[in-house]
Amino acid sequence: MPLWLVLLLCVHWEPVVRDGWGNLNFHRWAKLDLEATWRLVRDGWRGSNPRLGQTVTTLLYAPGPYHVIVTPLLELGLFLVMTAIALGRRPSIKLADDALVFVTVTAVFALCTPQFGPMLFYRPFMGNYTFGLLLNLLWLVPYRFHAAAPRSYRIWWAPLLLVLGVAAGMCNEHTGPAFIGLGALAVGWSLRRGDRLQPWMIAGLVGLIAGYVLLMLAPGHDARYGGLAKQAGLLERITERGVIDNLQIVGMLALYCAWAIPWIVLGFLARRGSAPAPAAPSVQRSALIALALAGLLATLALLASPKLGPRLYVHSIGLVSIALTIWVFEQLAAPWARRVLAVLSSVVLAYVSVRCVYTYRTVGDIGAQRMAIIQQAAPGAHIVVPRYPRIPGKWFLGEDFGAENLRISTAADYGLGSIELAAEPPPKR
Repeated sequence: MPLWLVLLLCVHWEPVVRDGWGNLNFHRWAKLDLEATWRLVRDGWRGSNPRLGQTVTTLLYAPGPYHVIVTPLLELGLFLVMTAIALGRRPSIKLADDALVFVTVTAVFALCTPQFGPMLFYRPFMGNYTFGLLLNLLWLVPYRFHAAAPRSYRIWWAPLLLVLGVAAGMCNEHTGPAFIGLGALAVGWSLRRGDRLQPWMIAGLVGLIAGYVLLMLAPGHDARYGGLAKQAGLLERITERGVIDNLQIVGMLALYCAWAIPWIVLGFLARRGSAPAPAAPSVQRSALIALALAGLLATLALLASPKLGPRLYVHSIGLVSIALTIWVFEQLAAPWARRVLAVLSSVVLAYVSVRCVYTYRTVGDIGAQRMAIIQQAAPGAHIVVPRYPRIPGKWFLGEDFGAENLRISTAADYGLGSIELAAEPPPKR
């Protein structure tokens, strides 16, 4: 699959930047086994980063081919799970419409995510945020499927959903209420329809709530960012930020999602330019509304967050992208509209793929040169490393060694006297 090849190449080329240096250095002195992995989870919960994704991040820096093998599969799995939730059933490779849903939801998500490249190809973001989105959506799948069409699950689904729920709940502080609400709505829908309450439904919700409580009450929050999370209460933080800043946090979600306007316009044109589309099943309309509101709720939770940034919107954008895909497909009764959708989504996905490959091929070469200079330098040496040519943005985080403290700490980790950046090239005339 071309998309898998793009993911594989970019993951392979990913340079070590920012927090990656600390994670890489961990493996220079620590032996990784099951006991060490458990210590990462335990010590992170007690005294540093209590998110489960932080442990995943450190594991992805382990020497060997594991990152290049595992990460593209996780990312491809994310897009497949998003497709399954949009459809309300398992996707089929034999159905053209299912392939179109896959391309559409992936293209919308890619275009609307403000730091799409780093979310996939910078391991600290991938582990702490994108992996968390995958786990939460994977947890949601049986609830979504059961709401769409009643089905019976074997008893072993209960402990499976319990464990998965705990893991998903421990991934991100601001997504718990959104996914708990989605699961509860799905159960309520099923009960209202007359279905019996099954053990896995309760087990999954209990697990997700338990994991979220474990994350929110973790002692590690006292140490993260110098104890920033404990310096103010939730309501106090919202009040101190002010109305304008709080509105800006919510408005950023709308700004990011504005990149989906081409699909929205197509949906309205298709609805006006053809016979009315058959009414969508009520469960699909309900899923659309619930997913969109959950995306908004995940953003509203950011109002109480001590740290803000584009990376924190990835969960909201993932949920909104699924909702938008459901809505677009409701409007496409005419064959011409589906053809236009296929062209639009395919072109966008091709553009995103080319930008990612071009960007990470370039920075990957420079990252490899940097690593070779650092590793081959004599102890105590003063070295000069090349600069990254990409400014911070949607595809790459930009130069990290512009921060003096990172140059000093990296030089100390590798026994060097100092690390300096090469002089900036003169501006082109």
